[in-house]
This record gives sequence, structure tokens and C-alpha cells, in this order.
Amino acid sequence: MAIRTGLRRRASPEVSIVRVAAAVIMRPDGCVLLAQRPVGKPYAGYWEFPGGKLEPGESAGHALARELKEELGVTVTHAAPWIAQEFVYPHAHVELYFFRVLRWIGEPFGHDGQAFAWQKPGSFDVAPLLPANTRVLAALTLPSICGVTNADDVGEDEFLARAERALARGLRLIQLREKAWSAARRDAFAARLLPLAA
Repeated sequence: MAIRTGLRRRASPEVSIVRVAAAVIMRPDGCVLLAQRPVGKPYAGYWEFPGGKLEPGESAGHALARELKEELGVTVTHAAPWIAQEFVYPHAHVELYFFRVLRWIGEPFGHDGQAFAWQKPGSFDVAPLLPANTRVLAALTLPSICGVTNADDVGEDEFLARAERALARGLRLIQLREKAWSAARRDAFAARLLPLAA
């Protein structure tokens, strides 16, 4: 399931939207592949996630597979839609479809002569990074699994017992989402949950 984020700022009505598929290629150690934009393109020298423009009538998934084959010489075998967002640059209004690429065949090689670097989320050492990637870079530092409370359905004590077991097994993020509760009740429940997470 893709997460959709909002616009950076509105483009003028006469600016057309450029649709782009971008790959967050992830090694088993958690590192992701970044590519440096070549000379002659806007933002030359900036680092970004590999990918490219969708052709007319092409789906984002198909464009992703085609671009990675052309750009890196790799064949995608498992990719999942992740984040979709719009961003307005001075030269273009782009709609980006980010995919997590978890499996592929072949070793990445820059067919256009661009530089590539494997980077650990949260401690990238390449710069500058393309501005449209800011939200994706932040999302990469979050755990891949998030627990969501359902204490209203199962009861507070039962949920806390389940949460304690999940945290002991490695869960690192829980969203307290009890929409029917008052703020005071949510705060009181959070005060019981936080010591378990600590």
C-alpha cells in the first residue's frame, strides 16, 4: 500500500505534471542505492533514488522495471509501491512514485556513467541530496513495522499485555490510535504504554 504525501507548493496551471517512478533499492543489510544526477540534467551532481519518467500510457511499476533495466542493468523481481508524492521544482512539477525494491537480478552498473553509492538510512554521506527525496529519507529511518493500538476493541489490559509481548519480540514503533477516546483517556493510556516501550 502506497502512502501519499502532499504538495510542496502549487505549480501554475500551465505547468504539466511529470510522472516519475523511483526505486528505493534495499540490500538485506538495510542500505539503499543512490545515484548521482549526470551533467546536463537539472540538479546535476545531486543524489537521488534511481528511476525515470513514465512513458505515455505506462504504469509506474512498468516504468520502474524498464528504467532500472536501462539505467542500472538490473531486472526487478520483487518491488512494492511505497510512497507517492508531488513536488514542485523551479523547472518542473513532478509526481513521484517510490517503490521499495527488495529483490533483483544483476549487479547495478551505471549505464549512463553516473556514480552510485550504497548508503545507510539515517547516516548518508553523499551530498547534496535532491530536495524531493526529503520525506522518503525520513521514512527510511522508521521501523518497517508499526503497531497500532486497538485497546478499545480488546480492552486496555489485554492490549498492554499484547504490546509487551510484541515489544519483547522487537517491535519498535506503536501508534496510539484510539479515535473514540477523549484526549484525557488517551493520555492516561499513553502513560501506561510508555514504560513498556522504554
